Parts: sequence; structure tokens; C-alpha cells
Amino acid sequence: MNKLKSLTSLSCMLFMSCQSLTAASLSNFNEPNSQNLIQALQTKKIHIVQLGDSHTAADEMTNNMRLQLQATLGNGGMGWGMPMYFTGHRLVRYGYDNSGWQPISSRTQSNENYTLGGLLAVPKSTAASLTIKAKQSENTQRYIVSIRQQAGDSALIGRDADGRSISIEAPVKNGQWQFVEFVAKPPFTVQSQHAQQTALGGWWGQNEAGQGAVVSALGINGAQLSYWNRWNTQAWQKELAAVTPNLLILAYGTNEAYNDNLNVEQTRQILVEKIQAIRSASPKTAVMIVSAPESLKNINGGCGTRPVKLSEVQQMQREVAQQYKTLYWDWQNAMGGSCSMKSWINRGDARRDGVHFSASGYQKLGNMLAADILNFANIQSTTAPSNSSSTTNNLSDDLMPQGGISIKTTTRPYATICKGNDCTPFP
Repeated sequence: MNKLKSLTSLSCMLFMSCQSLTAASLSNFNEPNSQNLIQALQTKKIHIVQLGDSHTAADEMTNNMRLQLQATLGNGGMGWGMPMYFTGHRLVRYGYDNSGWQPISSRTQSNENYTLGGLLAVPKSTAASLTIKAKQSENTQRYIVSIRQQAGDSALIGRDADGRSISIEAPVKNGQWQFVEFVAKPPFTVQSQHAQQTALGGWWGQNEAGQGAVVSALGINGAQLSYWNRWNTQAWQKELAAVTPNLLILAYGTNEAYNDNLNVEQTRQILVEKIQAIRSASPKTAVMIVSAPESLKNINGGCGTRPVKLSEVQQMQREVAQQYKTLYWDWQNAMGGSCSMKSWINRGDARRDGVHFSASGYQKLGNMLAADILNFANIQSTTAPSNSSSTTNNLSDDLMPQGGISIKTTTRPYATICKGNDCTPFP
């Protein structure tokens, strides 16, 4: 039976004669870059970029996918890092120190000039200092940093952990996003000198050898895919072309589903437009839609109460994947189907807000997604080492503001449901 499945999958990949290929919860609706993705996995040289909401911003699920892929394919590097630290966001591989820099997010300020990721770091004083750190031992990285400067802005100057000099400067200082490549071993520190109109958009780190798996997590709490409309389309397309990931994952839908008045057709059109823009910017990148997971507005009763629009959003995501020929990972199916969230809550793998998962839950989900991706290329996964950065019942320290977090206060944890600009922390 297993041989028959393998032969069937192979014939579908070669002749594209099947409507879809399914490996566990992963379906291939004739993604045109399937073979490119398989080759990247088999040659152990792959970069996966996931963009999404708080499920992504926590870097729990993505980190466990990262650990699983790197255990099998090798550690390819740090991946994307926020331009600086943002309260309530977390990256497992990156740490930050700064003096005189201001974080700006497209979640709260929609009229700035953003590139991919929707976050900015802006120096607010002369000699503002920014340190990019590694939370674990890292090899020397080849970085690409997104930067925009105006005429008169000077270079950002600094040194890395080996004493190597660093100079970061936009090739053309015209207020447009540019992309600068340099080599450094973290931690490294840069300082601004007369660069008040400079902005940074993020750091892309990869091992110098270029081999292994890299998983980049670009998430914003409370985000919907429509947030991309707040970003400079030409800039994020240019950045995506510079990075050229092998696989780009769109992991949205939860916040959309919690809007009882959501126009699903309008949401469909946004998803279609973004897929087309991604393909235009990076034609060799495979696209995967990760559906909205099972979630509950109320956990009372046998199955709890689902958001009014959840089923429509999930169905729309699947239809777009079919029509526009993407990969599709059915998150709800991976959980066990409809009416599964209560069992995840009861065994401690999801939180009682009915929306977010515990560290153990995200670990299971990340492992499942990684296994499905590897299975897509007929690769047997290697067991990843235990993720010591996660704790099952508590938020990681770097998710909390100094002094900890009280879920009864107005401080926003990383796990939030947002309607417009109104965000409610989990209870």
C-alpha cells in the first residue's frame, strides 16, 4: 500500500494529472514550483518564510518546524529577525539591546513606509546604538538588511563579535528601500551618526556556506492579511525578490474569522491579490496557504462555540488554494477536525481562550507541519532535540515586559485577538 501511494504521488508530480496530492494534512493543488521545492529539500538547501498573526509572532510553532527541519537537513542559519525588539513579539534565535531607537509597527501605525514584515526601527538621536544578539551559539552569518535613507544620512557603523568592522549604508539615499549584504558574527552593534531619516526593516541571517534549512517567522499580533495593504508593495516585492525563499507560507485567518461582519469575498480577493503579487515578485517561490485552525469563542458545551465566520474563512482559503494552484495545509485537520479544540485544551495543548496553543501544542503542530513538508519530498524526518526554550504552562520570559505580565491588566501579551485596533488579551 505504501509503495502504491508513493507511485501514485510520483506520477502526479511528474504528469500533474491529479487534482491534488495529499500527505497527511498537506495538499498540493498543482503548485507550479513543486519540483523546485522538492529539489531544495532533497539538496538540503532551503529557506522557508512564514508570515502570519500571533501564532507566527510567538515563534513557537515555527521554531519547532525549524528544529525538525534542521535536525534532518542541517542548520542553515538564523533566518529573519525583527529590526529591533518589539514588545509582545518573540524570536527564538534573536535578541536585542538598543539605546535611542524607536520601534514602529504597521498594526498601530498604518501610514508609514513599511517593507516586508511591517515593522520599522528608527534612530531617534545621534549615536543611537542597536545590538543584534544570538540567543544560542551561531556561526558567522551572511546578512541581508533592509534599509532606507535620505540624502545626508550617514552609514551605520559598528563591529561584530570577532572585531570585524561593519558599515551599513543604502546604495542610493532617496527614501526608497534598499538591501545591503554583509558578513558578521553575532552579537554585533551598529551606531547611527546623523541618520535621523534612516529606517531598518529587518535582518535576514544565513550561514556562509548556504547549506541547510532556514525558517523565518514574520508575524504581527492581531494581524490580518489585509495588513499587507499598509506596506509599500513595491518595497516588499523587491525584498522578496532579494531573498527568494523556496517556500512562502501565508498563515492568516484567525483574526478575520472573529469579525462577525467580515466580507468573506473581499477577504478572498485580498488573498488572491497577495498570491499573484508574490508570484510576480519571486516566480520560483512555492506558496502555501495554512488555513485558520479550529478556534472557539466560548468553550462551554461539548464542542464549544466556533466564531461565526470561521467555516466560511476556512472554505474560502481552500478554494483559493485550489483555484490558484498553491499548497494547502489544513490546520484544523491536523488538530483532529472540527470539534477538536476542546480536546487540545483538556490535555493542556491549547489555552482556555479557545484560540491559542500552549508551548506543547505549538510543538506538536510545528512537528506535524515539518513532517508533512519533508514527506512532500519523500524525506524521512529525523527527531529534533528537545526545545528547551519552551515551557508548557508559562509564556517565555522574553514575551513579557520587565516585571512579568498580568493578564488582568491592559498590557498586551503575544496572544491576542483583535478587531480593528481593539485587541483583547487571552483570559
